[in-house]
Amino acid sequence: MLNDDGQVTPGSLPTQSGKTAYPPLQWRPLRVMRPLHKFAFIAGLLIVWPTVVRLVGLVVSPTAVGLISNVLWPFAIIALARSFRGPDEPIVPPRPWWRLTARPPAGWVLGAIYTAGELIGLIFPVPGSHDVVAVVGEVCGLFIGLAFLNSSIRLTLQRRRLQ
Repeated sequence: MLNDDGQVTPGSLPTQSGKTAYPPLQWRPLRVMRPLHKFAFIAGLLIVWPTVVRLVGLVVSPTAVGLISNVLWPFAIIALARSFRGPDEPIVPPRPWWRLTARPPAGWVLGAIYTAGELIGLIFPVPGSHDVVAVVGEVCGLFIGLAFLNSSIRLTLQRRRLQ
C-alpha cells in the first residue's frame, strides 16, 4: 500500500508462503531494504573504494592517500548502514543519528568484529607497520566498531523500556 507521500508502507506488501516481502529500492533518499540489494551495495563499495583510492594515489602522496581513505572510510560505512532498512522499519523518516542497524544482534556482531580487530591491531601491531597511517586507520576502524556497539546498546535499552 502507498501512503500519502507515495511511499510503500512496511509490512503492506503481499507475501508468498510466509516469506518477508520487501519494498523496492528507493533512491531519494537512499533506502535499501532487500538483502540482495544490501549485498550489492556492500560489494559495490568494496570494488569502487580501492579503485578511487588508487586513482587519488596518482596525484597525492601515499601517506596522504592513506590518511584520507582511512578517515573517509567510517563515513562511507556509516552512511551505507544508515540507508539500510529492516523489514519492519519505517522507510521515509530518517533513523535517529545513533542508529546503524534494524535490530541489536547485527550491531553486536559488527561492533565486536570491528572493535576486536582494531584493538588487536593497536595492541599487537605487525612489525614495521605501526606508522601514522596505520594508527589512524585502526582508530577510525575502532570508531566504526564503537558506533555499531552504541547503536545496539541504545536499541536494546529502547526495546526494554517498551516492554
